[in-house]
Amino acid sequence: MNDNKWGKPPIDFEGNKPAALGNCSFEAHLASNWIVAIDAWDYCDPSILAEMLQRHPIPFELQPIIADIVTGKRKQKTKAAAKLKIPAGHRLIAVGIYATLKQDVIDATLQRKTSPDYHDIADEMGIEVADYRRDLQATGQKFKNEWAENAGVSTETFENLYEELRRKLKKYPNI
Repeated sequence: MNDNKWGKPPIDFEGNKPAALGNCSFEAHLASNWIVAIDAWDYCDPSILAEMLQRHPIPFELQPIIADIVTGKRKQKTKAAAKLKIPAGHRLIAVGIYATLKQDVIDATLQRKTSPDYHDIADEMGIEVADYRRDLQATGQKFKNEWAENAGVSTETFENLYEELRRKLKKYPNI
């Protein structure tokens, strides 16, 4: 794996500004750097968690996870880490930025909560709503394919990582 291509993980260690991980609870949003750090530790990169521990207090709800790491109860995923194509510290960041853009742009466009919504736009363009919806969905698929390609993984791998991120955020603080 070429870590040089990725550089340092884009975590705000100084100010602990939350990372973009997509839609989640307010608590998970505030702890997003900790979520990334714990995930990186799980995949055998302890450097981000060490940096967070040195600079910031552990969120109360994540203290049991950190205790499990310290006592050895929580184990690293060494076999999975050996197969990573995206460095551990970048996994959730890469898919999190995609999730934010997907949810705020593509998914939002396909909902009827905006004005004008995609029905109105299709009417203005003089095309069938179903055709316009298919075009938007195809654009979303192309967007995902490009992100996966840029990350150096298959679209299926990228989608699996996206679903893993969604599960972690939904289960927070039980990551």
